[in-house]
Amino acid sequence: MRSVLAILGIAVVALVISIVFQGSKDLSPAPQDEAALKLDEAQKAAWKKSEAEQKKAQQNAKRDFQPPREGVTHVTLEVGGKGRITLELYPKAAPETVQHFMNLIREGFYKNIKFHRVEPVFVVQAGDPDTRDVSSSELAGMDEDRKSAMGIGSGGSGKNIPFEVNKLPHIKGSIAMALSAPRSATGDSQFFINLRDNMGLNGDYCVFGRVTKGMDVVEKIAVGDAIVGASVE
Repeated sequence: MRSVLAILGIAVVALVISIVFQGSKDLSPAPQDEAALKLDEAQKAAWKKSEAEQKKAQQNAKRDFQPPREGVTHVTLEVGGKGRITLELYPKAAPETVQHFMNLIREGFYKNIKFHRVEPVFVVQAGDPDTRDVSSSELAGMDEDRKSAMGIGSGGSGKNIPFEVNKLPHIKGSIAMALSAPRSATGDSQFFINLRDNMGLNGDYCVFGRVTKGMDVVEKIAVGDAIVGASVE
C-alpha cells in the first residue's frame, strides 16, 4: 500500500512539474519570434530614416522650385463635375512646350478629352483625343489591357515637339509633358500633373508649369472625368 502511495505521489509531482514547465514555455518568444521582432525594429528604423530623408528632399525641392518668371502666363482647365484648375506656365524654362500647349488650348483641342490615367498619390494624365469617343463610365471601367487594346493612352494631336531640358523639379502640383520614353522627342498633347513630389522623374520629363489654384480639384479627378473647357488667360 505504501509503495502504491509512493508511486502515486511521484506521479503527482511529475504532473505538477510538467504543468509548470508547459505553462511557462510561452513566456519568452521562440527564436524565430525574436528574429522577427529585431527585423520589425530594423524596418521601423529604416522607415523613419526614409521618411526623414523624404521630408528633407521635399523641403529642398520646394525651395529649389524657382522657375524663371519672365513671360509667365496662366491657363485654366475646367473639369466637368469637379471644378477649375489654374496653371501658370514658364515659357522661359520650356518655350516650345509651353507654346505648343497654349496653341492646342486656343484651338479647342482639349475640349471633352478625358483623364485616362489616375495613379493615386502619383499622377493624373490626360490629352489623348481618342478618349472623346469613349463614355466616361466606359473609360472608368476599363482595365489597362482593355485600354491598350483600344489604343487609349497613345493618341495625340499629331505634332511631336522636342524634349526640353530644364532643372525644374517634379514637385506636387507641377505639370509635365508625357512621353512614350524618358527624354525623348515624343511630347505632344498628353500631359500629367504630379499628385506628390516625384523627384525620381526629374530630368526625364519636362516640367513646364505648376498648379496655382485648384489643387484640391486635381486630387479629386477620376478616370473618365472630362475637360469641358480650357482657356488662356
